[in-house]
Amino acid sequence: MGRQGLMAGYEDLVKKILRIRPELSEEDLERKVEEKLRSSPMLSRLGALLLLADELGALEVSDGSALPFDLSGFTKVSSLVSGLNDVSLSVRVIAVSPLVRLDGRAVLRMKVGDETGKASAVAWEQKAEELATVGLSPGMVITLLHAYTRSGPDGRPEIHLGKNSSVEVVEDTGTLPGVESFFVPISKVSTAGTFDVKGTLLMLSEPMPIQTKSGTVNVVEALLADEDGEAVLVAWRDKVDLLTGTLPGTELMLTDVRFRGGRFQTTVRTCVAKVARERHELSRLMAGSKRLVSDKLLRVLDVVKQPELVTLVVSDGVWVYRLPSRSMVGVEVKEGDAVRLVKGFVSERDGRKAIMTPEFGIKVVTGEDARKAPSVDRRRRLADISEEESDIIVEGVLQTKTPLGAVETRFGKAEKISFWLRDGEATVLCSAWRSKAREIDSMPVGKRVQLRWVRVRRNVFGELEVLVEKDTKVVVLEK
Repeated sequence: MGRQGLMAGYEDLVKKILRIRPELSEEDLERKVEEKLRSSPMLSRLGALLLLADELGALEVSDGSALPFDLSGFTKVSSLVSGLNDVSLSVRVIAVSPLVRLDGRAVLRMKVGDETGKASAVAWEQKAEELATVGLSPGMVITLLHAYTRSGPDGRPEIHLGKNSSVEVVEDTGTLPGVESFFVPISKVSTAGTFDVKGTLLMLSEPMPIQTKSGTVNVVEALLADEDGEAVLVAWRDKVDLLTGTLPGTELMLTDVRFRGGRFQTTVRTCVAKVARERHELSRLMAGSKRLVSDKLLRVLDVVKQPELVTLVVSDGVWVYRLPSRSMVGVEVKEGDAVRLVKGFVSERDGRKAIMTPEFGIKVVTGEDARKAPSVDRRRRLADISEEESDIIVEGVLQTKTPLGAVETRFGKAEKISFWLRDGEATVLCSAWRSKAREIDSMPVGKRVQLRWVRVRRNVFGELEVLVEKDTKVVVLEK
């Protein structure tokens, strides 16, 4: 629908209202339109007039004239293709992200849908700033006028809103599907891919700083559940702010999250919508959780300290867990001590277990409680390594090693080194990457070393190989 058509539609609708409501003058009607615009800045003049027409009953009374424009003329989401230069849609807002700046340009992302499907929408520059000030929220029905489409990163058509586009909030007539119908329960996702999912928040970890190639970024993990299962969500960078402060029992609806290795992770395109749930629903989901843990005594096997994060390697007598905590920075704790887990949840990645906690979810204990804490011996002789396992301690003489090399990975080039440990008659192949590769490269052959918290996996040749992890401790036993 072109701009001239919209203007003609406005004038025709004014005439129709005045015919049906002769007690109103055109000045009265225009004054009411102005009042609507002041109370709802998101509306266009046509949108405000439509609401007035509905309130005055002009849309329900037939005087022989047709509605000045045809809503059926809007493009359906399922009909979108990349490369359209002028397209208009009537859609429901599924989720909206806060305004961000990319290379200095204002960007606002949202997900919208109708009865035929859903699509990502991106507003740029001034249009993004306009939308950020008026408070779009999930559930609203809007019309997107004079948008254009481009191919998104996943190859699907994406709606773009530029300076010539307009967005109108319109009445929800109930013809479009509800917000929740656009999301898949987390328990229904089992294959790798990108999904729009929903689940109830059971617990949120405290933010943790993580070192990446681009610097230090914040990460939080969240335990989500529905009636049929539970899963861990990892939120990165600015998505941490979308979850911070969210109360347990809130249903989270997240767009464009990636599922891989049994966990969900946010992407740059993730938007979040939130709905509060009844407390009894939260209690039922928490009672059925297999990941939640509380009031648990743990023995400290090791302490890995970073400037803004302390990771305790702990055991409950059966399993070894990583227990990362920002609130434990500066707290005196060492190998052999005992801690009490106040509350947390188990998260797994690559066969290794971690316990994620909210702030101050760990306490150091002493006295009788400390003596009761269980322990476990994770030392393995090289000769006894016969199967894959994680978080073990091995030691031996650094017999030989390859030159430090660079390997292409999906994350770019990474340094790698292979080396062999010998203990008596047993020799085992080991490998290390990145900073650990450089650490091994700096050690002279012939030194006896202990590798704490390594994994044993079969390599492409079917041989068992010791993998040095990024948090593996390399200890030289002989000077």
